[in-house]
Amino acid sequence: MASSKKRSAVWDYFKKDSVSAVTCEICKKQFKFSGNTSNIRDHLRCKHPGYFEIDKLNKQDEFQQFGDRHNNKPSTSTQDQQLPSTLMQSQLQEQSSKSTSTIDINCKKRSRQMKLCVTNKKTELSEIENDQIDQSLIKMIVIDYQPLSIVENPGFLEYSKKLQPLYKPPTRKLLSSKILPNTYNQICEKVKILLAKVDHVAVTTDIWTSDSNKAYLAVTSHFSYDDFIHNAVLATKEIPEAHIGVNIASALSEIFNVWEIDYKIISIVSDNGANIKNAIIGQLQKEHHPCIAHTLNLCVTDALKSTEPVMRLIKKCRALVAHFKHSTVACEKLKSMQKQMLYPELKVKQDVSTRWNSTLIMAERLLAIKDPLSAAITSLPRAPEFITATEWDLLIDVVSILKPFEKITIDLSGEKYITMSLIIPLIRCLQHSLKSRIPKTTSAESLKLVLQDNVRTRLGILETNLLCSKATCLDPRFKKAAFSVAENGDIVQKLIIEEISSILQNKGETIEK
Repeated sequence: MASSKKRSAVWDYFKKDSVSAVTCEICKKQFKFSGNTSNIRDHLRCKHPGYFEIDKLNKQDEFQQFGDRHNNKPSTSTQDQQLPSTLMQSQLQEQSSKSTSTIDINCKKRSRQMKLCVTNKKTELSEIENDQIDQSLIKMIVIDYQPLSIVENPGFLEYSKKLQPLYKPPTRKLLSSKILPNTYNQICEKVKILLAKVDHVAVTTDIWTSDSNKAYLAVTSHFSYDDFIHNAVLATKEIPEAHIGVNIASALSEIFNVWEIDYKIISIVSDNGANIKNAIIGQLQKEHHPCIAHTLNLCVTDALKSTEPVMRLIKKCRALVAHFKHSTVACEKLKSMQKQMLYPELKVKQDVSTRWNSTLIMAERLLAIKDPLSAAITSLPRAPEFITATEWDLLIDVVSILKPFEKITIDLSGEKYITMSLIIPLIRCLQHSLKSRIPKTTSAESLKLVLQDNVRTRLGILETNLLCSKATCLDPRFKKAAFSVAENGDIVQKLIIEEISSILQNKGETIEK
């Protein structure tokens, strides 16, 4: 009579809910069951090793596999078939005894390994690991401009728990009072060490006003170290006093002294405001260089304001954009027309008064959606005055004329490459581009002439600027070929040779001309 099948030890931890489902008694997780205990056995081993008698189950499994091999294995030897049943049983018992001994040893090893894993299971992060995650959190907040309150948001806390259950994010108070200041101080020390190793530093500075109507002075350093260009924001300091030259100079001097770079500064770049120029040149006695991007902005804004037909068109564009920005009906109508006409769904773009290139972006977007915009405006009640056919032609001319200014502004705003040597050749390219433009409208022609005059007046003199001309002449891409007046190139070349000769003489060397 066949013996009944032995009950598996896994059923000490599972209960059957139905023929096809079982539930773990420890964590209450439900599993599918089809007569095979492999999946629930693996669950016990992985999730509940401390509750699971792994050696008991392993023994049972090994014995079961051993019995299956010997009970089901067919005999191929004639001699084996002729052995008496008692002798066969004796041999099987001997083999079983040897196999059992081997299985016991292996199971004990696995049991010890499992117990070791359970004993060494981490219950908390080390101080180093916790600090590393804190630093990554700070980095995320700074790079992504996230508020400090993000560490209190339920969604962020749940996300952090899923990523690392042992990590507990710091509170907002701890973040602002300890972790963030400590990180700031560490970075400051690194920047100070780097600045101490260089001999020359260039500085850019600007004064801006926040949404809360507070004025701030920002200072950024630029220097070369180990053949790489570096830049670091040194300070963003509030200036509650009047923005006169003396006060600005005092704030700048304080920042320079904190970072110990006052005697290393070779040039300070700022806008063309009289107060900041007085602070740099008059008060601090430093070399001042105008911001070319800011100067280009002045050239364009002055030209647009002085060309009345163009300003009327810009105001009409602003009113049109504002209507589609604030009217849900108009916005949905524009989307509907774009779908019907198989246009990409693009929204209107609103410009801001302080950035001329935002006006260019607004005009380019209106031209891109001209057809669906024209179709949508006819079915809208109380819509603003629409752009006429002549004005569309003027808008095309304005975009064509202003496009080179945008390109140059982008090129001169780079941080990872030298821009000083690009100023003179880019200005020449801009002048040539303006000269080659042939507008279709008289108003655009007037705008072109005003822009040419502004560029010549405000930027043409930079060809004789020592910093710009030296940088351009030393750049192997340009040398003297970048100068519109050959005499200017010859003069700066002579000055460079004299300066190098002076440096070499101080070192006891000579230069071959």
